[in-house]
Amino acid sequence: MANDQEMSGWTDLLHSSTKLIEQAAPSAQFPPLQRNLDQLEALSRKLKAKTLRNEAPSQSIAATRLLAREGINAEQLSHDLKSFELKTTFEDVFPAEATSVEEYLQHVHEMAMVSAIQEAQKVNVPSFDDYEM
Repeated sequence: MANDQEMSGWTDLLHSSTKLIEQAAPSAQFPPLQRNLDQLEALSRKLKAKTLRNEAPSQSIAATRLLAREGINAEQLSHDLKSFELKTTFEDVFPAEATSVEEYLQHVHEMAMVSAIQEAQKVNVPSFDDYEM
């Protein structure tokens, strides 16, 4: 019963929308538009990009004020951030010989030890050289 009522509601809505389309004949002021979904999506993305560009300056001004209030030079910070060059790197997480979790954990432990030794050498070698002089 409720399903029949819903169906008649949808049918009434379809008929009323069809009547609206017939009543809204194209005029010289507003020509008819026919767009497919891809065109609508592209146009909406373009509009969103314009909107985001227009909103950015006010957000930038607010961010600059916040940084200035904390004593940070926003222009210098922006320049420093632009000078960084980010590159993607490849790190072989699972070497070919590590076929089990135990072997992988052993390898990670060894690499951590090697890294710790190298960091200690970076600090100790200059200190030792200074001591020898």
